[in-house]
Amino acid sequence: MLIPLLPGDIAPGSPVLAELAELYAGNAAFHRLSGEFGPEPESVSPTEVAGALTEELATPGVGVFLARVPGSGVPTGRDEADAAGGDPGAPLAGVVALLEAHPVDGFPWIGLLMVDARRTGRGLGRAVAEEVHDRLRRAGRPGVRLAVLANNPAALAFWTRLGYTEIDRRPDLQAGRDCIVMHRDL
Repeated sequence: MLIPLLPGDIAPGSPVLAELAELYAGNAAFHRLSGEFGPEPESVSPTEVAGALTEELATPGVGVFLARVPGSGVPTGRDEADAAGGDPGAPLAGVVALLEAHPVDGFPWIGLLMVDARRTGRGLGRAVAEEVHDRLRRAGRPGVRLAVLANNPAALAFWTRLGYTEIDRRPDLQAGRDCIVMHRDL
């Protein structure tokens, strides 16, 4: 289900970039909470999405993954099948950014998990998170961390249901937003 995002996927005119822009625009409520993409995040452009993902990919130790669910395929311009069983032609269901090892605590961190807003409440976010957990377990990682915006109670409830517990509260490094740091043993 998780397929690594490649730099060519976010090139201008890429069908994958068009899918990602649609995914990001559909999550305008989250972007309003985070303050990303200006006052009208539902109008986020492919160029803005490419810029955000290029920044993620340029960060040492960060991998970005496309979450695709089997079903009616859509052409993506990618021929390879993911070794974990992903279908590169399946519809885009979400995106995950994963930091392999935080420079201070050494734990992997989920920097972003965003699913198609039209599919929330159907177990998709849980399935994507569990696939991330499985990958980290197979890599021998003992736990995983993330930060939830303090003004996002729905996200806090989601991660709590998945077994994460609060370990700290502090502003994030990028924008100084109040965050709740959470941890889950694997």
